[in-house]
Amino acid sequence: MLQTLLLAAALFFFTRNVFRFEKISRFELLVIPVYSFVIGGSIILENPPTMLALFLTILLGGIVGWFQTTGLTIHLTAEKDKRDRPIIEVRRGWQYLVGWLVIFAYGLGLAFVAGHQVDILTELSNELMKDLLSWENFTPGAWNIMIQSAVASLVYTWYLVRREPRVKAAIARKKQVKN
Repeated sequence: MLQTLLLAAALFFFTRNVFRFEKISRFELLVIPVYSFVIGGSIILENPPTMLALFLTILLGGIVGWFQTTGLTIHLTAEKDKRDRPIIEVRRGWQYLVGWLVIFAYGLGLAFVAGHQVDILTELSNELMKDLLSWENFTPGAWNIMIQSAVASLVYTWYLVRREPRVKAAIARKKQVKN
């Protein structure tokens, strides 16, 4: 019962944030996807999947990343952060939520096909925690989720930069400006 209540609360916070404007960050748009790609790649090198599974994972990740940008709303502010970068906010919309669900369902489906026993509620709560609590992304997961999330996030970032070139300056690495 407690797990169900916590899961419901996490779902509420996750879905609520998808429909609000949030400041973009270098950490979310670059660091986490690159880390996921490196960890997913190392898992693949240790235990290689079939080429078909790898290809489908990368392809679906790219399609999901593109789809998630179709509902994106960008808000440019006149403000600057402490590193003198422009502050840009985005509202992800329902497309982001659908893309997240596709990645989750694909991961579950691949686990079932591979013969793994999966507790859907536990997996859902783990994935929600990764989205709500950034540091949870640094615990290695299944290769397919790591690679698909990385590809989707990198494609999402690429389309975001193409759509609004000032995003590049907002996520650039700069030293903190002293006042």
